[in-house]
This record gives sequence, C-alpha cells and structure tokens, in this order.
Amino acid sequence: MEMTQDVLTYDGLEYIEMDYNHGEVIIKQGTIAPHIIYLKSGLVKLYLEHHNRKQPLCIEKEGFIGLESMYNDKYFQYSVSALSDTSLYLIELESFKNAIAQNASLGVQVIENINTRSMHLYERIITLTQKQAPGRVADIFLCLADRIFGSDEFTLPCPRKDFAEMATISVESLSRILKDFKDEGIADIDGKTVRITNKDRLDMISNVS
Repeated sequence: MEMTQDVLTYDGLEYIEMDYNHGEVIIKQGTIAPHIIYLKSGLVKLYLEHHNRKQPLCIEKEGFIGLESMYNDKYFQYSVSALSDTSLYLIELESFKNAIAQNASLGVQVIENINTRSMHLYERIITLTQKQAPGRVADIFLCLADRIFGSDEFTLPCPRKDFAEMATISVESLSRILKDFKDEGIADIDGKTVRITNKDRLDMISNVS
C-alpha cells in the first residue's frame, strides 16, 4: 500500500489517493467506515468473512465501494482486496454526504451504483443457491467476459483457488469443469488465459444448470 499524496480537496470533497498491490486488503469487514472508496483503476474482490471462511461476492472495476455504510451502519459490511495493482481515492465520509446533499447528479450516480451492485448480488444469490457447479463456473466466465473485461478473451484475475471459492466448489472440481469446457469446445483455457469459443453454449449451461 502506498499513499501517493496528502489530503486533497475538490468541490468540497476531502480525499487521499492510494495505491495497493495485488493481494493487499483494502477494506476489512466489521471495521469503522470513515470514508468511501472510488476505484480509479485495477480490479478488486468483495467478500464476506464468517467463522474463518471467506465467501467471495463479486469482482468490481471502477466506481464507488462502501456506499452501503454511509447512513445505516458505520461499519464496512464486507472485505475488499486487490486482485491487481489498484489505484483509488479514499473520500472522507462526511464531505461525501455533504456533496450528495448539494449535488443531485452525484446523488443519482450513487443510487445507480447501489442499485447495480444490488442486482449483481441478487444474481449471485441465485447462482450460489440454485445452480449446479458448471452453471456457477459459466456465470463467472460470462461476468468476466461481459462486465469486467468486455471481451471473450481475458486473463483470469485471480488464482484458481479464489476462482473455485467464488463458485463454491473445490479446486479439483473446477479443474474437471474447465477440462470439460475445453473438450466440448466451449472455452479454451491455457494457464490463466481464457478464450470463450462457444458463448451460446456457455449461456445455455448458465441458464439450465
């Protein structure tokens, strides 16, 4: 973690620019939330911690993180760690609230951000509770291709152990599913590089699994 500047101000907002390395914890669940995060670049993983277990929620790029703690609870509701080298702003909470009260367009942006993340989390609940293992893996591939990278060819942003945790399966089960995807011409996986070769088939596995 590296603090690149002193406290700055912009339009009444007080913030600090920070850089985090891959694997570093940015937010710890249950700690007091004195700021809102705006992710400038890089990828982060949101996850819940419970009884020494970590349940990944989603991967995020660019935008606000920690909005859920603004008004209802002064504690962070989840943990966040960097999946790549990451740059972000730590925005002082009270100055952010004041900016929302005075800037309707910022308030709309905040509401849109919360609604989008809520939708993603609802989809994750369906995936984790209703779908079999191949469908969970297909969902993650589709999320990475469509929402995160905007391409059917991408590099996995985390080790296979973390990928397996996101799908709530073992690393061995993940390896078997990836082999099946490759053998069936659905996705070509070479190390951490993924190239989706039959997206219609992947969509079908996501929908019917």
